[in-house]
Amino acid sequence: MKIVPALLLLLLTVSCSSTSQQGSQTAAAPGPASPGGSGTPVELSEADRAQVQTAVRTQLGNEQASFRTMIGQRDATNAVIVCGYVNPGSGDTPFVGTLGGGSFAVTDIGGPTERTIAVQRACHARGIYI
Repeated sequence: MKIVPALLLLLLTVSCSSTSQQGSQTAAAPGPASPGGSGTPVELSEADRAQVQTAVRTQLGNEQASFRTMIGQRDATNAVIVCGYVNPGSGDTPFVGTLGGGSFAVTDIGGPTERTIAVQRACHARGIYI
């Protein structure tokens, strides 16, 4: 008869320890990987935003394109990388480029699925999640 209480105590101990281990694993589980190259967020001025919009619209050949999200981040080389979404009339598409020296150089603009994914990955690799 002493075996039953001993087994119940053992079962209770095992269930408590496995719950606390799962809890600690959940608490320690990291979020999305933060790349080593991620930088410092930069608040874009209205002039910065205007430069980005002008360059992206020129690249698209669409002066009516509208913008939604635009996030800037200073990297280790002191360059300001800007990622965002532009809608040239056919839906939002991501873009990425470098802001500096009074202008914005477009690196890439999404389009077909593969390019859209490539632009989003380029932004994510820099720690910018648009």
